Parts: sequence; C-alpha cells; structure tokens
Amino acid sequence: MRTKQFLVIDDNKADADHLVDMLDKLFFFKLAGVAATLEEATSILKNETIDLIFLDIRLNNQSGLTFLGIDIPLPPVIITSAYPEYAIESYRIGKASDYLLKPFTNERLQIAISRAIKINFYRNSDIENASVFLKTGRKIQRFNHQSIDYVEAFGIYTKLYTDDQYTLTNERLSSIRKLLPEHTFIQVHKSYIININKITTYDRNNFWIGKAKIPIGLSYRPYLDNLLSLFSRND
Repeated sequence: MRTKQFLVIDDNKADADHLVDMLDKLFFFKLAGVAATLEEATSILKNETIDLIFLDIRLNNQSGLTFLGIDIPLPPVIITSAYPEYAIESYRIGKASDYLLKPFTNERLQIAISRAIKINFYRNSDIENASVFLKTGRKIQRFNHQSIDYVEAFGIYTKLYTDDQYTLTNERLSSIRKLLPEHTFIQVHKSYIININKITTYDRNNFWIGKAKIPIGLSYRPYLDNLLSLFSRND
C-alpha cells in the first residue's frame, strides 16, 4: 500500500504546523509540502504525486477559491477556514470534498478525510481486501469493510447491515467499534456505528444511508459539530 501524500496550502504557519502534526498521527499519510501561496502550491502539484489537498480560503492577497479553478487536474480538496461564510460558495464551485471550520477536532478531520478519499475508493484496490471476521451464530463470517453500511446494537448482539439486509452477530457494539477502522467508521449514537462512505444525506439530527434513517445521539453531537453547523446556517 503506497503511503498517500498530502499538500497543505495555508499562509498561517501555526495553523499549517498544527494540521501537519494532526496528520502525522495517521499512518497512511505523509507530507509532500506546505505552500503559503497558490504559486507555490501549483509548483508542488506539478512535481509531486498529491493524493489530498488541504486548502485555506484566505491567503495573503489571494483567495483559495481561485485555486479550485486552475487548469490542472486536482486531487480531492478539503477546505480549512475560520470563515464559515465561504462554505456555500465552495460547494457551488463543486470541487471541494468537505469544509472544515477552524479549529477542528481529530474526529472531524478523520470524517473529512474519509469523505474526500472515497472519491477514489472503488478504484483503489488496496482497500478491497480490508475485512473483519465476526462470529455469527456458530460460524465465523468475513465482512469486507466497504460492504458494511452500518452497525446497530441489538441487546448483547449487533445487527450488521449490508445492502439493506442485516446479519446478526454475537459481538457487542463496543467490541465491533474496536475492530473497524476509525477513519471510515464513526459512532454517531450509543446504538449505531456508520460507514461514512455510505452516507447519502444528513441533517442536524440524522444520517441517511439509503432509506435507513440513523439518529445522531446528543452526546455524540460535539464530535460532529462542525459538520452539522453547515446545515444550521441554511435552516
């Protein structure tokens, strides 16, 4: 598995260094460069293989949004900004995978990364074999990570949903949470863990995966606060 390279575009050194420190803890990423200007960023893109870009909006005498229109292919872009008013415009342009409001948590960062890299998930063979083995009745069954939609607590058991059907497993939800990768699966309620890549829509109170409605627990809302705040401004 090739380590993915990321590029940070931010003229605030403290913010850039903090983001790099956060990403250094994720073993599958390494820094390709930090650019304070769009010209520096373009140069790095031409000379390095970049898998993910973190783009600040307000640069010195430049707007990060103009970078989204440059005439070279871009990998997934996650916008990082302290200014929520640019969120709608960034989504209108249609090239940003997510919008992180500074300061953001590790959990929110992992959500953004998962949403961004899912663009390449189904062309990325190194995740196709990722799986978990769980006890179902008297058997041990293998489940590919990418096939799992969500997991629901069911007493001392769990229901593991794939393609609108579920398999009853002999594991507690807390045990399954430890077995699934945190950058793809997040717990959003005391009874639910969801696969971020299967989310079809969401609002302040629920996620939907296909027709399934998954509630967001009040105690889990702080971890999703930045994500949910984008909806509250458009209510």
